[in-house]
Amino acid sequence: MNGLINRAIEEFLRSTYGEGLVQAVLEETAVAAGSLSGGILAAGSDCLDRAAFRLRKPRSEMIEDLGGWMTRIEPIRRLLRFSGRDFRDFLLRLDELPGRAHLVLPDLVVPPIEVASGDQTVWLIMLDLDESWQHFLIGLIRGMADDYGALCLIAADDAAIRVDIWDEQFAEGRLFSLQAMVPAGTVLS
Repeated sequence: MNGLINRAIEEFLRSTYGEGLVQAVLEETAVAAGSLSGGILAAGSDCLDRAAFRLRKPRSEMIEDLGGWMTRIEPIRRLLRFSGRDFRDFLLRLDELPGRAHLVLPDLVVPPIEVASGDQTVWLIMLDLDESWQHFLIGLIRGMADDYGALCLIAADDAAIRVDIWDEQFAEGRLFSLQAMVPAGTVLS
């Protein structure tokens, strides 16, 4: 399973910052490890830290960007969109995320999340605070807000993530249908 996570980090760095950064980080990681065996996939978290340093970005911001990037991967986006008919519904069902993630990746440990809501605010309380997961979720929520076309403010507040929803229909969301797109001319049996 670590290979899947490391592969995601590699693809995130490559698609967001380019092959040059990936190669530079790979070389630094290899020098630090003493060899090139295993490549970037052998040290995903270390590579993310090294990329953050090279880009002069806080690690937390890199992890948020990784979460946002994940929402642009169509199979992941589709799984996330099945969680709610609108952005608020999506947020209110995020307490189901650990169980859903476990179905796809049984070894992945997602901290439990409790959801509380008010008129325009949704609180996601991480019962076992893990700052990396918190920042990843902030990025994921940011990406899904864009996907739904919602305008909101997202902030970490101790062990919680606060989402103030200002306008759920601020922009046109990305097209989503429960049925998969079937190419023209395909015969379904």
